[in-house]
Amino acid sequence: METPTATVILTLLSLFVYSCGCGKINTPRVQLPWFEDLNVNFTFEIFEGGCYTWSLSRDDIIDLEPLYDDSWGHCSRAARVSVSKTCVPPGSVIILAEEASSGEILRGDVDIDKISSLKVMSTTWKLYLEEAPEAFEVVAYDDQGNKFSTLESVSFTWSIENLGSNVGEDPLVKLVRWCDTDYEAPRGVTELEALGKRSHSVLLYGQAIGESRVTVCLDHICTDFDLQVVASVVLTPAVALIAPGDTMRYRVVRARAGRLTIEDISETLYYMKVPDSNIALLEDTVSLVRGTEIGQTPIYLYSGATEVASASLTVVEPYSIRVTLRPSNLLIREEPFIIHSILLDKDGHALFAGDQILIRLTVEGEANVDLLRSTENGTLTDAVAQNSGTFTVTARLHSIAGKTWSRKVEGHVSAVVIEPLEVVPPERYVAWTDTMQEIQLVHRGGGDEAVVWSDVESETAAGPLSLTPAGVLTIRGIGEVGVRVQLKKYPHVKATGRVWSAPAEFLQVSSSGHARVGKPHYLHVALTATRPDTGDLYNFHVCNCASFAVSLLEGPEPHNVTAAKWVQPIDGACCVLECVWSTRGVSTLRVSRGRTGDTTRVAVRAAPNILWPQNVAALPSATLPVLTEGEALVPVPSESRVAELSHRDGSPPHRYPDVQLFTLKCRRKGESRQEVTSQTDEERESVALEVSCAPHVSRIRLEPSETPGNCSGGPKVWLRPGQEVTVKVTLMDAIGRELLDEQGPKMSWDIEPNHPGLEYKATSRLFVEHHPDYTPVPVPYRYYQIVSADDLAIGWNGVLKASIPDATASIQARVVAPLKCDPVKVNIAWEGETVNNIATVSGGSGRYTVESPKGVSALVEDGILAATVPGPGSYDLIVTDLCVQGEKQIIEVNIEEVLSVEVSTSRAVGVGACVPVSVLVQGVSHRYLSTGRAPDYRTTGYISVKDTMLCGVKEGTGKVRASFGGVWSPEVEVLVFPPLEIVPSTGRVPPGARLQLRHRGGPPSHLATLQYKAISGLSHVEVSTLGSVHGLSTGTSRIKLVATDIGNVEMASAESEVEVIPITGVRVRAATQSLLVGSPGPVWIEAGGLSAAALAALQPSPRVTWTVRDPAAGRLYTTHADDMLERSVAEGLSVRVVPLKAGVITIDVRVRNMGQVSETRSWDSTIEILGISDIRTSVEGLPKELSSGDRLAIAVSSVIRLKSLPRGTWKGYEDGAFSVSPAGEVTAIRPGYGIVVAQHRDERNNIYRESAIHVEIAVPAYCTAEAAGEAHESAVRLVMRSAVGRALLAPHANVTALGPLSAIPRKPADSALGTELLISGIDAVGTFMTFQGAVSGVTVKDEVWVTGSDLRSDRVVVTGGWGVCLEGVGWRSPSGVSVFSGSGVSLALLTKDAPATHVLRLDRQHNVYTLHQIPLDKMEFLPGDWPSTLVPLSFTAGGLTSGPFICSDEQRYALEGAVINLPFVCRTKAPHIAEPVLDIINGQIGCKIIPAISITESAEVELCAEWTVYRACTKVLLLPQIRVSATKVSLLNPPAAFTVSGHPHALKLVRLSPSPGLKLETSVDSGEMTVIVTNEAQTCGHGWVTVKSKLTSQEVRVEVQRECDVACGTLLGALFSLLRPYVSTIATAAGVALAYMYIQSRMQHKAPLRMPTEPVHTVLPSDSPPPLNRSRTWSRSPYASSGPTAPVYGDASMLPDQSFSPNATRSSMFL
Repeated sequence: METPTATVILTLLSLFVYSCGCGKINTPRVQLPWFEDLNVNFTFEIFEGGCYTWSLSRDDIIDLEPLYDDSWGHCSRAARVSVSKTCVPPGSVIILAEEASSGEILRGDVDIDKISSLKVMSTTWKLYLEEAPEAFEVVAYDDQGNKFSTLESVSFTWSIENLGSNVGEDPLVKLVRWCDTDYEAPRGVTELEALGKRSHSVLLYGQAIGESRVTVCLDHICTDFDLQVVASVVLTPAVALIAPGDTMRYRVVRARAGRLTIEDISETLYYMKVPDSNIALLEDTVSLVRGTEIGQTPIYLYSGATEVASASLTVVEPYSIRVTLRPSNLLIREEPFIIHSILLDKDGHALFAGDQILIRLTVEGEANVDLLRSTENGTLTDAVAQNSGTFTVTARLHSIAGKTWSRKVEGHVSAVVIEPLEVVPPERYVAWTDTMQEIQLVHRGGGDEAVVWSDVESETAAGPLSLTPAGVLTIRGIGEVGVRVQLKKYPHVKATGRVWSAPAEFLQVSSSGHARVGKPHYLHVALTATRPDTGDLYNFHVCNCASFAVSLLEGPEPHNVTAAKWVQPIDGACCVLECVWSTRGVSTLRVSRGRTGDTTRVAVRAAPNILWPQNVAALPSATLPVLTEGEALVPVPSESRVAELSHRDGSPPHRYPDVQLFTLKCRRKGESRQEVTSQTDEERESVALEVSCAPHVSRIRLEPSETPGNCSGGPKVWLRPGQEVTVKVTLMDAIGRELLDEQGPKMSWDIEPNHPGLEYKATSRLFVEHHPDYTPVPVPYRYYQIVSADDLAIGWNGVLKASIPDATASIQARVVAPLKCDPVKVNIAWEGETVNNIATVSGGSGRYTVESPKGVSALVEDGILAATVPGPGSYDLIVTDLCVQGEKQIIEVNIEEVLSVEVSTSRAVGVGACVPVSVLVQGVSHRYLSTGRAPDYRTTGYISVKDTMLCGVKEGTGKVRASFGGVWSPEVEVLVFPPLEIVPSTGRVPPGARLQLRHRGGPPSHLATLQYKAISGLSHVEVSTLGSVHGLSTGTSRIKLVATDIGNVEMASAESEVEVIPITGVRVRAATQSLLVGSPGPVWIEAGGLSAAALAALQPSPRVTWTVRDPAAGRLYTTHADDMLERSVAEGLSVRVVPLKAGVITIDVRVRNMGQVSETRSWDSTIEILGISDIRTSVEGLPKELSSGDRLAIAVSSVIRLKSLPRGTWKGYEDGAFSVSPAGEVTAIRPGYGIVVAQHRDERNNIYRESAIHVEIAVPAYCTAEAAGEAHESAVRLVMRSAVGRALLAPHANVTALGPLSAIPRKPADSALGTELLISGIDAVGTFMTFQGAVSGVTVKDEVWVTGSDLRSDRVVVTGGWGVCLEGVGWRSPSGVSVFSGSGVSLALLTKDAPATHVLRLDRQHNVYTLHQIPLDKMEFLPGDWPSTLVPLSFTAGGLTSGPFICSDEQRYALEGAVINLPFVCRTKAPHIAEPVLDIINGQIGCKIIPAISITESAEVELCAEWTVYRACTKVLLLPQIRVSATKVSLLNPPAAFTVSGHPHALKLVRLSPSPGLKLETSVDSGEMTVIVTNEAQTCGHGWVTVKSKLTSQEVRVEVQRECDVACGTLLGALFSLLRPYVSTIATAAGVALAYMYIQSRMQHKAPLRMPTEPVHTVLPSDSPPPLNRSRTWSRSPYASSGPTAPVYGDASMLPDQSFSPNATRSSMFL
């Protein structure tokens, strides 16, 4: 089978490739005119082809001349055809062009006919005076209205005559030859013009104003058209709007010699007319028009009596004014600007403002604006702003035509006035210092607008100065440049300046002359040069400070001489130099640059300074060292009662050896100012130290030690066992100043809650840390306490409390376990850059950071370490606790590529049970690797993998394999065994009896060992390991069956309950007291809840004898399934009874030796069973009977007859699709579904029987030809089929064969299968035939190769989001397709949007279905008004028109109720929620909104659907529910009316549906619909009106009580009154039907036709009788006095125990 398939595919591919390069002909069909003395030509051309040979079907009609591309005449791609002289019209010719190499054939058709009519085509019917000529072309048609393809070489007669007042004068229109113009003439026109003839295409030129008629003739066939020549004049304005009372003057725009001129109308020969004088008046009778009333009127311009131009004038009321400022809304102070005011109507159209309009302006704002002058109507005003700021101009319409305008018409505009833009300074001098300099230019003014700098071209060539748009000027040498600055958004606002670069000639230095030691001193340097043109001196604005040199002449040397760019130079200076001295004295400095320089003298002196502290706050009796700098420092006593400053002995700090030491001591509470004085020569300086002695500590602040990272959550002390933690202590006074003491105060410490595992290093004092910069002087730096904890304190959480008199403080503390990482060395499989689940991090504070190598990032989230790595390799990750000091862990991570994957799981699993499944991954080093994510599992067979469990789905085998890192593991086969059960699960035995327990399902014997054991009630039974239960005493016991594998691991288990009860109440039972004739029914003995099987387990066994009194009424069989021996006497605790005929069967029962109780040893009884026969149904004309529940498919307009035995009545349940007569005649009316029921009542035995048949009415969609007749005949029966392929009964269908062989129709006698076709002349090779059938106006065809096979493949083209219905359940689908099961039908839903080909397979009744998914173009909501319960979506793709569900109606109903998960999500505005919804019955898919609250007012919300990259949104209206004023009205009390109230939008889409005979009158007023119900005919009974609201998804039914006429008193009279008008029609139809059936029965006999066909659905019953439906409930038989209330005929499933005989080896349907 593969070789033919491959050949077909290669052939199709070759045809496809070749078809892509085929040639194309210029036109497939042409029509040429026929003339007696002229041959018209046409050229066929082929594009994109090779070399062709030409041929034609008839050479007596046209002549063919190939045209060759080469000079040898071998390659032709064109051919000229011309009408032959021997042609007699009309005629048609086929032209064929065959490609020489490939044999490709192109076809062209040529039709020849006479010209019947002419028509002139052009782009205009108006010529402008003295403008370029226009082209006019003649088109010819035949008598059928077909257009001729060409009129080349055909000459026409053109004539021109004037119309109107110009008759008899020179022609207004002139014919111009194509050769006299620059236009390109059509083909063949030039040749005719050279002969002095006119062709089908001419040029016409207007030479005078007027109207002319042009006539064109071809022999006696003529046509004409009128042309109008008008002047090229336009009225201006062409469209205008003016206000009522305003005037406007029109002018003329004339085109002459290609130029436009504007002239007054008074200067021309034209005049104007205004047709509607109520709207506008021509005031000066020339061109001035005044508007009078609101409206629109045309304005016409005439030249004599000819209209030459027109315009449109609209008179409207002014609505607003648009005010604009020129040049812009950014204005310059003291620069004039223009205010432009434009009148607008309410639609924003501009009005023409004439002399009668007066607009006045007002100005408000910060800026002072002067209005200078304006036009007469105030539309243009000149103004100027006197200062900067914002202002608003308001323009108001004051009057029109001298009358004040009452309505407010105004406009506003705001603007900003800024200062003029200028360059500061306008002339800048830069000293050239032989180095490149960059200078930022400065501007002033311009407001906050951004500026752009540019240079101005100078007369000299481009110099060394360049400027950037940001204003940075780069100087590379001596030169000058002009600069310009302008606003970026308003370039018209600008300013200019100039920059010179020149060398300096003089240098000057200026300073204050006095400096302090250690304080900066500034030298101002000025450079001067001479202007070469005037000789004046000028100072440079900018110079390079780095080019100056400072040298010491005498005195102390300055340090750190730098340029102080942050200091503004004094006037005339360009640079500031900063100097610092460390010693006193007079310093003489020289500042120079090159040969120029200047000298200055500076006196330097030192000042005393306190190095530490800057201010002091301490407790009384506290002491502090004081570090001072200076010369000859002595303390000055001041308020010694509060504090005292004295000299201090000891070594100075190492870093500050010149520091003098003092000791400060607080004596009492208060404030003090201590001074240190320096006295040298006659100079005295001092420095003060502010001292505050606080009475006590007011506030304590405890701070934890610094954490390794950002430990958020507030201050907290983190401790771990074995670690000492420092707590910083700060003491403050009442105003928050820190209190200092070099010894440290005393303080007590507590722990809350107290824990022995925590302790302080010092419990009564503070530790003092000295400042390291002042060592060895004990300068206090901070106070602290040391806390430690042991392992017992892990988990403690509390506070550390510090106390001092009058102050207490606490801080949160917590003891945590040491940081732990598990594991610290890990081997991980390479999955990608992101590696998850590396290690588990615990302990510490729970806040971690990870240090990783370069290129690697890692983090800890929820205690799991994850990293991002560039590739496989070894990495060291350091996990650090952010809150606990010293907590680090190094984790060695080895990442390897996956080498192999292995699945580890159990080899067997039960159905519905699950076992663990895992994957072992090996790397390149052959080490097992851990994984950060779950592997990808792929299963086949009856297993599935969920998370880490492998579950059994169905009994059988399955295979599982896993993929990790792109590597697949070998497949592991897993056996799926059925669930282990004990049979029976509950049992009853009498004392002394044995019960053999059996198991069902469970693992196979070679994989497991089974063992029974009692788990409760051990004294009541004795249980063997093989399941034999022996009853000992009355009671209940539970028995457990355990299946263990070779490792003694439990694989499955089951339990059973056994009850030991005594033998009481022996009785005879039957499954039913009514049996169908020929159907077996069981009869058995039971006793007080003990089944027949339990009684049979007694030792010795009871003896029971069954005897049928009348052997002809029934037969007895034993319970064994293979027992076919008929008998009238049988033994056993149960037997089978088979009725032989209808009637009562009496059976005598005798029981002996029933247990050990004396009263049960012997027992006699009798039972009676009624034998009845079932209803047998069939279709008249079909050979086989129908079973209850079968389906009949009938074509529309077909009629069949149903039969039943015994004869009963027929009744149909349908929706108008068909009608059923009581005699069983079914007439198909329209497509639909229904049920036909055969009913029979046995009054004597009070038995009621029914048999239901499903009926489907459908229109034939196609047909299939099937073999019919006897074996020696060649006959075909055409089977009509519905859209789902179901065969339809159409006995009256018209069937024909379209050839090539003849077929004779014949109607088989008494056949409902329809007409057969008897075919003769079929040979062994076969033939291809087409069969056609017609029924109910529908014609279908089937084309069949008689001896071939009809290949069929189930495939369909769909797109994403679509669903396809499949027959059957259990389909397996690939990823991207989800299958949902219904009642015998499955729905395949495409859940991905990517194009693909999906193959679905069905294992049982093997079938394959292919879905070709094409790309999804668009997902959108369907337009229109939809209820919020379902807003449908559409999924569209190119070439697909149906969707989104490809299902039949039957399949949709079968899927109703199935849970289907849709692939997209729906969203809406909170608080409402949205969800996907599916309406499978109507084939719609979409979204619905679930309101969060009851809707009382309408609201519009947005609804969106999202699926991968597709998104669709729409607006949905949420409306309140509609309400009906009454649910029941009566026509007896007119008027019978009710109202429907609700939202007006909901009422628009309310539909009212009355029952037949009712008439409705509706009216809608203010959100309420009034409905008046009237009776259309005088009928009785009740009716209804259904109110359906589409937008609220409501359906309300209003009951209507009709009027009752006396004539309608009886049912028979009502029926006769309804049928009386149609009696004649019914009689005629019946006669025609009978005549047609008689004719069809006389048709010829069948002829056989043997054709291979595929199995198809058929309406015929199957050969084997179907299983009886035992689910029906029947009337109770009078004989079933002790039987069940709902007997089931012949049903053996009601036996109390399926295992009747303990020795049975085969299961039986009766056990």
